[in-house]
Amino acid sequence: MANVDELIRKLVNKGVDVAELLLDALSVVDPQEGIRERIRLAEEYLEEARQYVDKGDAVQASGKAYKAAEEVIKH
Repeated sequence: MANVDELIRKLVNKGVDVAELLLDALSVVDPQEGIRERIRLAEEYLEEARQYVDKGDAVQASGKAYKAAEEVIKH
């Protein structure tokens, strides 16, 4: 069997969002932990959005804010 790194590489090369897959799996086996991780991820995106705002990059800031909202909606 291929090692985990090799499997991840193959999935990424085929356009699979491996992090999203893992978050979905976590949410199935432990819904509360899945929610916590999605909220943590949303907070990271919001922080990145703030940094882009501070740099005056509205396009990147709005993209990160969108991803934050997307994570919150998923749970």
